[in-house]
Amino acid sequence: MAFKLKNMLKLLAAVCCWWALSPSAHAKSVEQLLQYAIEISPEVATAKAQMQVAQADLKISEAAWLPQASARLYNGVGDTKQSNPFANQRNANENIQNNSISLQQSIYNKPASIQIEQTQLTVQEAELRHALAVQTTIQNWLAKLMDYKQSKALLNLTEHKQQTALLQKEHVEQGVMNGENSALELANAESEAALRQAEHGQAEQAVKQRLWELSQLTGQEVVPVWVDDIEFNIPPTLHNEKELEQEVLQNNLGLKIQQLYKQAATLEINKANGQHHPTLKLVAQYSQSQSETVSTLGNRVEQNMLAIQMDIPLFNGFATQAQTEKAAASLNQQHADYNKTSAQVLRDTQAAHRQLNSATHLWKAYTQADRAATQQQLAIETAIKHQLATPLDLAKAKEKLTELQMKKMEYLRAANKAYLLVHELTGKLNIEGALERLSKRE
Repeated sequence: MAFKLKNMLKLLAAVCCWWALSPSAHAKSVEQLLQYAIEISPEVATAKAQMQVAQADLKISEAAWLPQASARLYNGVGDTKQSNPFANQRNANENIQNNSISLQQSIYNKPASIQIEQTQLTVQEAELRHALAVQTTIQNWLAKLMDYKQSKALLNLTEHKQQTALLQKEHVEQGVMNGENSALELANAESEAALRQAEHGQAEQAVKQRLWELSQLTGQEVVPVWVDDIEFNIPPTLHNEKELEQEVLQNNLGLKIQQLYKQAATLEINKANGQHHPTLKLVAQYSQSQSETVSTLGNRVEQNMLAIQMDIPLFNGFATQAQTEKAAASLNQQHADYNKTSAQVLRDTQAAHRQLNSATHLWKAYTQADRAATQQQLAIETAIKHQLATPLDLAKAKEKLTELQMKKMEYLRAANKAYLLVHELTGKLNIEGALERLSKRE
């Protein structure tokens, strides 16, 4: 009884180990893999660090408007000379002590106020660049997944071609034995079979390379069973091109960043002009000083002060004028860069729109051809049962069907790439939108 129980425990342990090591036991969804890719993306990490730097700069800018407190302590030796119309007095080798505490609060400082607005724009830019990095990571990951699926389809095609070449070789060998084919035809068939075998090996290596590239983007090894049953859906057709262009101009992240640059350049002009403005501070100070000499035991003075300090700029060597001219030139440059970027974005949108419509129409055409080839294959399978066709005929039909499916996948891939690009240009590309492009094969 104890022996049977021991064997059952060993069997249970073996099953548990197999389950733990099985890839399907730790299968990852596409959403999880995309999250991993975003987390380890160097572009996303850089953008996140830039956000932190911008937020710290904003705190530094806002600190200029908080109360500034300071204390000063010094102890030294001095030589004081006092004079008036009636008498002169000099205290040599005088020990001097001075202690003070001061508190300052800015009331009006136009350049400092504008600096806060500029830093707020920098924070917004960093947030937009982070969103842009996330979009780029999603698009790159899906592109690598498409490359992997395409390489798997090519591998399937080379398998069918290899099978056709082997059946053709057997057919020619039989013909040589029956005197229907020559030795040259057999040599050609053998050469074709060897070539197809080499293509199949090359396709296998391509699949491994594409899977490795996908794993590198994900940050962990991607097991084929996690993604082999994933298929891309045909995206919907976009008809209204004018509405699409307006949406791009309003929501494109790159254009939003250029708009922030224009606002920052305008603020820089105001900041340069603001250097002509006076600055106001509220100053509160308490000071205590004491001096001693050989002839005097000590002289202590305490002072409490509450005042408004005004600093008026008078002349700084025309630096303010030069800074204003520089800021105005920068604003003109930002306007030119915005127009250039918007024109390029519209061209990319139109190209992606045309590619999407063209690829969708071709995919539909190859879908019809796929159905016809499938019916032809079924007819050949039926003919084989009645000895009206040969396995070689069936292999050729399967090869033709696989080639059509390969072309169909190419246009499906092109349509999805164009659709994802349109979503990126309109600022809508996210994980949820990406998952809508995918489905699980039943």
